[in-house]
Amino acid sequence: MIKPFKAILIVFFLLCIEGVDAQSLNDLEKQKNEVSNRIANAHKLLSKYSRQKSTNLNSIKVLNGQIDDRKRLIDIYKEEITLLKQDITLLNAEINKTESDLLLLRRQYSNLISETYRNKKKYNELSFFFGAESFNEAYRRYVMLKEYNRFRHNQGLLIKQKSNELSESSVLLNSKLKVQNNALDRIQNETTKLESDKRSLGRKTNQLNSKQDELKKELRRQKKALKKLENTIIKMISELSKTKAEPSDFHLSKASLPWPVPNGVIVSKFGEHQHPVLKYVKVNNNGVDIQSSSSNDVKSVFSGVVSRVVPIPGYNKAVLVRHGKYLTVYANLEVVHVNKGQNVTNKSIIGTIYTGNGDNSGVLHFEIWKESVKLNPELWLIK
Repeated sequence: MIKPFKAILIVFFLLCIEGVDAQSLNDLEKQKNEVSNRIANAHKLLSKYSRQKSTNLNSIKVLNGQIDDRKRLIDIYKEEITLLKQDITLLNAEINKTESDLLLLRRQYSNLISETYRNKKKYNELSFFFGAESFNEAYRRYVMLKEYNRFRHNQGLLIKQKSNELSESSVLLNSKLKVQNNALDRIQNETTKLESDKRSLGRKTNQLNSKQDELKKELRRQKKALKKLENTIIKMISELSKTKAEPSDFHLSKASLPWPVPNGVIVSKFGEHQHPVLKYVKVNNNGVDIQSSSSNDVKSVFSGVVSRVVPIPGYNKAVLVRHGKYLTVYANLEVVHVNKGQNVTNKSIIGTIYTGNGDNSGVLHFEIWKESVKLNPELWLIK
């Protein structure tokens, strides 16, 4: 027999596991929604690209991102199934225990009823009391009979409670099994789509392989433009360091900044990574490149002051907004709606993205700096 204290510890441990699993399942559900939204936005862009006659480098970037997101979504469903299996095992154990307890309670209750019925044939309550030899003995018999009736009533209530627990656990078990089966179906569905995406990527990459000289020329142009932008930022930071920065709560906004474009898809991540087509070629990004699937309006991600509006050959126009010690950069703008020295608020429209010819058409280049340090914007934007 398990000692009371040990039993309490076991129950507490199981409750803790259940709480952690519930939290983990909620986290996974949130991640599923985030990844699914990114896939949906990427699908809109790819549908738009499919109407174009020639293969676009950005379509390959978007497709690469969609493939990564599908892999992540499949992994999330696998994690969910693992947690669900743990829950299902615990629920089955709980149901078996409740069924065993209920069977025992019903047997005990049946014995009580049978015993009561047999005793009624021998004597009734009045004879039970009058048969006492003294008043005190009669009172003790009255208390005993009252406690017996209360116990029998409580046994009936306990049976009802256990029956309800069993019913609730069974409903929850069926719900978990349904979610698990749905997750298995989604894995199969996403795996099929993943294989289709990979075949499409292979075809698109082969089409652009014949244009390697053009890709290298475009890459050199972009590097030159981004270097000019970096030099402009460094020069501006040097000038701003001589002036006192206005107080800002920008540092509190990590992972909660709104996206500068709606329904954005990141087509080029922060830092160094492999070129999507050119083998053995690395590209380095001081920020992220974002393409919107619904609008070309660009909005400020935080309140601040427009410090510069500068032309960047190869990246059209750039707007630099200061937020205390932090700086946000919006490049590749075709039209700018703000001026130097102007105050902007969160989500103020500052311009529209360039939509002409070239690989940077429809793409916003977005950077975040803390003084002279480049930060990964993806870690600051809300998921």
